[in-house]
Amino acid sequence: MLIIPAVMMLASCVRTKDIKNIPQEVPPAAEEQKPEPEVPQVIPETEPVPEPPKEPEKTPEPKKEEAPLPPKEDVPQQKPAPAEEVPPAPAEEEESDEDADEYARSIGDVGVSKDTFKEDKEKILRIIDELSVIMKDKDYKAWLPYIDSESKSYWSKTGNLKKAQNRMPIKGIQLKTLQDYFKFIFVPARQQSQITEIRYESDTYIKAVEVQPTQELIYYFFKKTNGNWLVHIPPIEE
Repeated sequence: MLIIPAVMMLASCVRTKDIKNIPQEVPPAAEEQKPEPEVPQVIPETEPVPEPPKEPEKTPEPKKEEAPLPPKEDVPQQKPAPAEEVPPAPAEEEESDEDADEYARSIGDVGVSKDTFKEDKEKILRIIDELSVIMKDKDYKAWLPYIDSESKSYWSKTGNLKKAQNRMPIKGIQLKTLQDYFKFIFVPARQQSQITEIRYESDTYIKAVEVQPTQELIYYFFKKTNGNWLVHIPPIEE
């Protein structure tokens, strides 16, 4: 334990002695530092900013010569259309003496107005025209709707047909049905007729006649049934 300190002390003395005998190096005198020449500061040149490219000059387009406008035509000013003039109501046709005479002899003592007379005459003459076509074609079925029920019933009976058969100027013709009566009596008796006027027996019973200089021939009788004029075939007088 005591040996260690002694050794340590001895070692320290040796180190101190050695240090003293070591020559110390004198540092060389410091050289005078010459001032460094000033380097001029070079200011970096800024890069020139490129100018924007110039747009190419446009070649001026040649001026278009405008075509001269055509001279304005003088448009005639339209005059306002005149207001439509309402035509005056046609004056009532004056009744001729002939028409007045026909009206008088047609109605007789029956009280029928002139308007009713004209209307009835037009209807009856139209029916007669239609019957003329039917008789020409001898179309029995088309004929039936023009005959009133009373006549069809009477002339469908054998006894009545027999009476008519006996009075016929042509002998030998047999009348057995209403169709026979239509074919052999009704049609032949009216084929050459020229009906021009009517005669009122009453306001619902009319005769259609052909006016001749000396007489009036009766070719049709009409009865008004349910507002319609139908042909009536009178029964045979005993």
